[in-house]
Amino acid sequence: MLKTMLFLTALQSQWPEEVVFWKNISSFLAIGGAILLWLSLILFSIIAKKYEIVLRKKTNWQFMIIAPSGILIFAIIKTYAAVVKGFLKMTIFQSWIAYGIFFLSGILSLAAALKFYGVVKPKKG
Repeated sequence: MLKTMLFLTALQSQWPEEVVFWKNISSFLAIGGAILLWLSLILFSIIAKKYEIVLRKKTNWQFMIIAPSGILIFAIIKTYAAVVKGFLKMTIFQSWIAYGIFFLSGILSLAAALKFYGVVKPKKG
């Protein structure tokens, strides 16, 4: 444990103290924002499930609950890079995986939300 802390201190001592401070702030905000977005989409899928139970209309809530999982994976990778390893930014490999999965998850979540909107949209006529 002590060896790891010394390694992290050595990594961060290369940079000015102000850069390390703002790196930590921005990393924690990105991680917190991703987790908050993930939780809101999970809550949205729970609402869709309740809607399906009460009104007996198929809402595909199972897809809605799985779609945002990439956002949580992004938060885990970002946490690993920023908190565990103490890097100022993710490596290129980590960035491609994290942002790719985040993007795919966002597209799938949007598709799920639009399908749900199609179910709950009032019919004109």
